[in-house]
Amino acid sequence: MYNPLSTYRLQLNDSFPLAAVEKLWPYLRDLGIKTIYAAPIFEATPGSTHGYDGVDPARIAPEIGTTEQLEALAWQLKNAEMGWLQDIVPNHMAYHQHNTWLVDLLEQGPLSRYKDFFDLTYTSDMYHGRLMAPFLGESLEKTLEQGTLRVVYDRDRLMLQCFDNQFPLKPGSYATVLGSEAQTDAQHQWLALLAPLHALDQPETLAIAWDECLTQLTALAQTDSGRSWIDTRLEAVNKQPETLGALVREQHYELCAWTEAMHRINYRRFFTVNGLICLNMQNKDVFDQYHDLIAKLVEKGMFQGVRVDHVDGLYDPDTYLNRLRELVGPEAYVVVEKIQQANEPMPAQWPIQGSSGYDFLAQVNNLLTDPTGEAPLTEFFESLVGTHTPMNKRIRDRKAYILYAHMGGELNNLLDHFHDLNLAEPDANVSDAALRLAIGELLIHCPVYRYYGNQLPLEPAEATALHQLFTAIRTEKPDLESAVDVLEEVLLTKPPVADADYRDRARRFYQRVMQFTGPLMAKGVEDTLMYTYNRFIGHNEVGDSPGRFGLSVADFHQIMQERQQQLPLSMNGLSTHDTKRGEDARARLNVLTALPHEWLAEVREWQALNADLKTNNAPDPNDEYLLYQSLLASYPMPTRVDGAVNVARVAADGEDPDDVAKRFDSFLQKALHEAKRHVSEQHKPGDDAYIEATRAFARGLLDPTRPFWSRFTSFLIRVADAGITNSLVQVTLKNTCPGIPDLYQGAEGWDLSFVDPDNRRPVDFDLRRSWLAQATEGEANPSALWHERWSGEIKFSLTYKLLQARRQNPDLFGYGAYVPLTIDGPLSEYALAFARQHEARWLVVVVPLYTARLCREQGVPDPTQLDWQHTRVLLPDGAPATWTSILTHKSVTELDLSNLLNEWPVAILQ
Repeated sequence: MYNPLSTYRLQLNDSFPLAAVEKLWPYLRDLGIKTIYAAPIFEATPGSTHGYDGVDPARIAPEIGTTEQLEALAWQLKNAEMGWLQDIVPNHMAYHQHNTWLVDLLEQGPLSRYKDFFDLTYTSDMYHGRLMAPFLGESLEKTLEQGTLRVVYDRDRLMLQCFDNQFPLKPGSYATVLGSEAQTDAQHQWLALLAPLHALDQPETLAIAWDECLTQLTALAQTDSGRSWIDTRLEAVNKQPETLGALVREQHYELCAWTEAMHRINYRRFFTVNGLICLNMQNKDVFDQYHDLIAKLVEKGMFQGVRVDHVDGLYDPDTYLNRLRELVGPEAYVVVEKIQQANEPMPAQWPIQGSSGYDFLAQVNNLLTDPTGEAPLTEFFESLVGTHTPMNKRIRDRKAYILYAHMGGELNNLLDHFHDLNLAEPDANVSDAALRLAIGELLIHCPVYRYYGNQLPLEPAEATALHQLFTAIRTEKPDLESAVDVLEEVLLTKPPVADADYRDRARRFYQRVMQFTGPLMAKGVEDTLMYTYNRFIGHNEVGDSPGRFGLSVADFHQIMQERQQQLPLSMNGLSTHDTKRGEDARARLNVLTALPHEWLAEVREWQALNADLKTNNAPDPNDEYLLYQSLLASYPMPTRVDGAVNVARVAADGEDPDDVAKRFDSFLQKALHEAKRHVSEQHKPGDDAYIEATRAFARGLLDPTRPFWSRFTSFLIRVADAGITNSLVQVTLKNTCPGIPDLYQGAEGWDLSFVDPDNRRPVDFDLRRSWLAQATEGEANPSALWHERWSGEIKFSLTYKLLQARRQNPDLFGYGAYVPLTIDGPLSEYALAFARQHEARWLVVVVPLYTARLCREQGVPDPTQLDWQHTRVLLPDGAPATWTSILTHKSVTELDLSNLLNEWPVAILQ
């Protein structure tokens, strides 16, 4: 089994192609990284910055490079004893004119070679009607009136074009467009070639004939007379609204307004994104064709592992992962993107090494959250918004809003599917309206992203969870009791006694339902509630939950012990391309939980100072509070000028505050749109006024001449050091706890980014190379690194030392036991300690917790000056007597925290 040891995530695109990776990997090797972890590299829509909108899984994106370049790079990595972990996206592709599978489907309809590839009207009785193409800004009628829809000749075929979107005409429409005014023999011959196509009814035969027609048309278009003929006919058709309208309506697809998909849809989308169409990955032919190049690259040794995006979207994750394991072999490293709720285990039957790290992020984030801050922060927020609503209800309310306002079509499809499968008893006296609501409540009440049963009866634990879910719905919605009874009978009561055919039909319905619980959770919580419930935005994070607030040391130890026993190679993440903010922004936010009263006093003062910036009471108090937290979290580090610490107009990392203002502005606009409170997706009257008022307010916050600025910067300086300490604690835990540490690009320095696309900004690798030179050429003075901690070099230095330790002791970190250590003394609640032990090798880790509270109580300015009052770590029998710090190289025999944490705020001993 390939052990990645450590991974480094790179976002590959036209600005950072394989050629850039070729220049970068020696730096990563010297840093201590073993495995490059690449964003999707297969061909995506032109200009894609992320790769999750793929159009051709059989080709490397041209903007990124070629298969030959990748192979050459793979050999370089192999010679350097490095590997490659590839992110793959089996759930969906882009609904785009560059997607050749989809173009064939749109052209040929039910006779397409690829009709079974996509999850839509031709392949499932969930869907009905012509395939929707919901990409128009207005209705089809208005679009035709406006003249923005026309026929063009592009990409060697006739297309309907509306702005940047293109949709191919079916073969039968070519005669309508080109069937007159032919003048040359070649043009008449081409029309004669076209004529017999309508009689062909076999997909392969039709595909061969159609390819020949297109080839001949391309040849014609390259002649002056042929191009003139095509252009003349296009101009004539585009000037005839009735002809054009009839042409549009006869296609295999239905062009309609994008808003139509909020109420009806006949293909499965990624979440609610019309432009991402889902695949029937449960179909073996689809699986084989999609993974063909992936399999070849694994076989050639170019990929050592894969990360599976959105595994919860697949119809049958169990079957998919078993097929994937068979495809890549037993030695490949496989992880999945899986958002787990608190205490939710990874399915034990999956043949994988673990997750992509969101669970670890949440565990560390909660560990660093001071539980004493929960009550005051909650009370303040509830007084701010004027409501006290339990978190479970908030979650259900947001999920209900998304379901009924944005996914009504998906819900209707599930109801149709239920009926088509003939599951209910004939005498079931339940209306369609009630059954529809009951199915909706099943989606809304699902407490996790999904369940995974792929046969009925369900396993006992899953059946119990589902029964509890139905009971909760009956309690909350007693008027739906009869409809809920029908669903419970179908899914739980009848399967144990029903025949195989019934169980199969009920299973198909259940698995379909489970494909939509995850998208609803993601849209309702991650993309809505996390922008509206602003009690403490540090937990409004992917993998975490707004309702969580802290994790005890004992619980953290137990989780880590289980992690080592069950998934020792699961990834340990802190930042990803999808996180709501950078890891160091979260670390700084966690300081507020240790200083809740000081923080809230500042906020009240800021509210008074900035009242004059509001226009028509915008932003409202909830959004205003979000802006204060976000600005404090992500504003660049202070700097030292002439011995004094301040928030200069040029920050310690060289970032221009004017650029920060632009990034802050982009963030707030995205936050307002995601919240869907004052800004609607349909862009209703009044939306712009609220947005512009909030933007003006935010610009005022950054005005250095206003009283707020001095208050804000003083508080930022006060919390920065405790935030840095939290950051160093996170880095230490990520690299020493069970699992594979994952570094998001650039996060070896400070990562104070806002949500994407802010976290995909170019990384200053020249600065990081200079830090690497300092680290490798000589030992930096620990005190000097702490003295200049705001630059980020201290985080880099810690990362470097830990990665080197992992490289030198792979068995210790891969197989070593996780041993919780007792801390004895009056300040024991403020620290955590554990050992990693494998055979005769030991490593002890000691990190502080809630240092902002402790520094306030002792009246010291930073954590390295704390008096730990003889608090010490107790070692188990058999542990070594003498220890050496990998940070300071000093030897100790007594693990007294005052000695361990007086130069660095963390200690790693071996």
